[in-house]
Order: sequence, then C-alpha cells, then structure tokens
Amino acid sequence: MCSIIVARIKEDQRYEIISGHRRVHACRRLGLKLIPAIVRDLSRDEAIIAMVDANLQREHILPSEKAAAYKMKMDAVKHQGIKDENAASVDSADLVGQAAGDSGRTVQRYIRLTCLIPELLKLLDEGKINFTVGVSLTYLSETEQIWVKDCIVSGASSVTGSMATKLKQYSGEGKLTELAVQIILNEKKTETG
Repeated sequence: MCSIIVARIKEDQRYEIISGHRRVHACRRLGLKLIPAIVRDLSRDEAIIAMVDANLQREHILPSEKAAAYKMKMDAVKHQGIKDENAASVDSADLVGQAAGDSGRTVQRYIRLTCLIPELLKLLDEGKINFTVGVSLTYLSETEQIWVKDCIVSGASSVTGSMATKLKQYSGEGKLTELAVQIILNEKKTETG
C-alpha cells in the first residue's frame, strides 16, 4: 500500500496533488490504481505554500529547486498579504524561510539565483559554482553571464568568490567586456602559474 498524499479541489473541481507526487509515481509503477489521499480545502496560494514547505523538507534538494521553491512561496505570501497578530506586515522573506529554518536574508539570496541563466544554474547544481559565487553572478546581465559560462564550460576557468566580486563590480561600472571576463577568470592561473 502506498502512503497517503495530500490534495485539494481546484476551482475547476478537479483534484490537484499538493504533496506526494513521487509517491503517486511510485504507486503507478507498482500498478496501483487507487492511492489514499487527504483532501484539504486550500486556496491556490495556500496550496503553493504547503507544496513548497513539503518540498523544502526533502533530504536532497538542488539549489535551483530551492531557489524556485522559495520564489513561488514568496510570490504566494506576498499575494496573501500576511500580517502578524498585531496586524503589522510580516517580512515576507523571514516568513518564507521559517518552515525550512532559513533566515530571510538566505531566502533572498536563493531567490536571486532565479536570475541566473539556466546553464549557470546547472553548473551551480553540479557544484562547479558555489552558492556565494552564484549569487554574485546574478548581478551580471544575461550576455555577461553567457561570457562567464563560456569560460567555465571551455574548461579554461573556474570562478572564485573574489573573481565573482570583481565581475560584479566591473559590470556595475559598465566596464565588463567579454575580454575582461576572460582576463578576470584567468587571473588565478597567472597568480599560481
């Protein structure tokens, strides 16, 4: 018997799974046609928040998945306009991070990762770029990020925190060119070489 999933009835009267997508897939692979479910009366925003909270509890979650989940939850929380018991607005980022044990600042940094081009986000998920570097690279334009990705993928470069800071600085000053990216990302080799 498969474990219980959580679902809701959508506005069009169809069921939507909130948590248990993988359990449903496993049950189907086992040939089961009926899966026990708890049906909750949740709005779309409440369902998104519940789904994200369930996903963030997974043991292995990629940075890109966490970033997308936090962004979805942040949008839902802002849409609801949640307030505390004194009717004061609650800091959305702090509220979003509470269930996963992350600070509002950490949530904001994860959400920034959604500004990375997909190829850089993939490199982050693969551990070829660390989290802090990934956050710094989000401040570059899409074209500038492509230049960085090209240097990394060609195998000629890796990006350290100081390199990412320099890239961000040059970009902010309007001085970042493709050649500047190549020079900055090859500084490490020159220093150690």
